[in-house]
Amino acid sequence: MMFSENHELSEQERTALAALPRELTPSDLLEERVVRALKSEGHFNRATRGRSQWTRAIVRIAAAIALFAGGVATGHYALSQPDTEKQTAPVNQASVSKPVPQNTSGAQTVKNSETVVAEREMWL
Repeated sequence: MMFSENHELSEQERTALAALPRELTPSDLLEERVVRALKSEGHFNRATRGRSQWTRAIVRIAAAIALFAGGVATGHYALSQPDTEKQTAPVNQASVSKPVPQNTSGAQTVKNSETVVAEREMWL
């Protein structure tokens, strides 16, 4: 039963409540069982735990570097390919208009509509 604010304790009840022990010391058997369980899980072996933490950290860093390098290599490969090889998905012919004519110097100032549509579809 929980203490209720509506119920006043008598002086004798307060004295009895104050005399109750606030904590109990665990038995030696319980302490032995807890220590044995912690040792079996490897909580007291510092050398093994330290190595495994360093190993996990090194593996995670190496994986992050590999992912980053793979992304950079993929981007470099995609940018180095000519425009005709970049477009692998079929383009909806209804949405493609005629290409913009090139200027006299041979450089194209505006990408043709087909490339714009293909790039847009790639990002969707």
